[in-house]
Amino acid sequence: MDWRIYKREWQVGIGCFIVLFLSLYLLYFESKSNGGVGKEIMGTVSFRYKTAQRKFPDRMLWEDLEQGMPVYDRDSIRTDEASEAVVFLKSGTRIELDPQSMLVLQLKENKENLDLNEGNILVESGKKVLSVIAGTVGLEAELGSKFQVTRNENGTRVDVERGQVEWSEDGTVKQTLGEKESSLNGNKLNQNWGLTSPEDSHRYFPAELEQTVEFRWEGGEEGILEISPRRDFSVYISKRPSKEPYYKQKFPEGIYYWRINSKDGKKISEVRKFRVLPNFPVELHYPKKDLTQEDRTVAFSWAKQKIASGYKLQISTDPNFGALSETQVFRTNFSLTLDPGTYYWRVQSYTNLPGTETFSEARKFSISLPVIQVADTKQEVAATSETQSNADLSVDFPKNGTLVDMTGKESISFRWKFSAKQKQSEWKFRLFYKRGSGDELIYEKKTKGDRLVFKDLEKLDVGTFRWTIESDADPNLRSEADFRILLREELEAPETKSSGARP
Repeated sequence: MDWRIYKREWQVGIGCFIVLFLSLYLLYFESKSNGGVGKEIMGTVSFRYKTAQRKFPDRMLWEDLEQGMPVYDRDSIRTDEASEAVVFLKSGTRIELDPQSMLVLQLKENKENLDLNEGNILVESGKKVLSVIAGTVGLEAELGSKFQVTRNENGTRVDVERGQVEWSEDGTVKQTLGEKESSLNGNKLNQNWGLTSPEDSHRYFPAELEQTVEFRWEGGEEGILEISPRRDFSVYISKRPSKEPYYKQKFPEGIYYWRINSKDGKKISEVRKFRVLPNFPVELHYPKKDLTQEDRTVAFSWAKQKIASGYKLQISTDPNFGALSETQVFRTNFSLTLDPGTYYWRVQSYTNLPGTETFSEARKFSISLPVIQVADTKQEVAATSETQSNADLSVDFPKNGTLVDMTGKESISFRWKFSAKQKQSEWKFRLFYKRGSGDELIYEKKTKGDRLVFKDLEKLDVGTFRWTIESDADPNLRSEADFRILLREELEAPETKSSGARP
């Protein structure tokens, strides 16, 4: 066969292979880049709802943002549809991004520049000189100002709630906007209505699925109350003519915008945003109600709360929590060693936004001294000795009664011994967590050999465990042992407060 007639096909194939190799290499290099490592942290994401992302200036890929994440100079931040984010800078500046907005942070030592590519931001300036760039428009805000900037297909709009903002184009100051003044594309707008409540960007956190919102405004003629899920009002939830400057309506979870419009559509108020985000109390998992256990180490667990950035585990001997011990936790489980007695516990969730604190129900549990029954104890010891002394199979580590210190460790190695005739056997390994109401199976695996290295430490906590090893072919060939896990940093005494009042 004459391969020369396929010369062009070979060239195309080799070219595609080279492009594929380079693409994979760049993707690998991107995934290994350090991002913000070594940079100075300029602020944090104090609140994030649904999808918000950040991109470093030296990277091509976007990464999801979570509450509490740091932000750096030249970071790009964007939000998806029906999403929002709040960024709090070290200077005290607060930036709130609307849905479908994108912003580039340029944070210098004495000045903060915010480059708004699209969407809307609400800004409260802090202790540094702050400017916003929206296309060809430059906005310079005095310290302590609060204002809103919108950039879309209609141009650039600025609404000043507090302070003063200079509007400039091509380096020339075109106008200065004061408190309660607005401008669209450099033209000041006359406000016929003053919106009273809800305030702009107000958030409701109801403990139910819906929230009743009261709308109030003043001044101007009879108008139409317009409510929309979008800032441009391309879609309406309701358009309601109102003779009285007051209206009430229930809303489910979502982001909403409202304004007052004249009947002829020539006079429009400012646009305000509000959000409804149900915030249910934390659901407790364990200990169960009125639980009694002999183990002094208590494992607490609860369900993840939708918007919580942290939790406070509160424990008291008083059902009214008049005196309590409180531990701040950033996960949904925690263990403590307590003295015998009766206790009450609850969990408080919180975020960095005011009004988001919730309290779970209060539960009671008790720790009792073990009742030693001599006859039963002897039988148990005898059974254990018989199991462990089995000539064909016996546990090696951890043995019965072993205290395993897992502080700073990333794995635990379970080992067992067996006779030569069991060398080819397949073993069934099981790991149980010993709770007050019984043993809970947390891991099971078939394996060969004489050991198993367990690395899934999320399944482990301070407390008592039982592990068993048995022959897969002969269930009667079996050995087991109880052991305890110690994490020294988890057993420190929590801070004690003298009052049950909210922090």
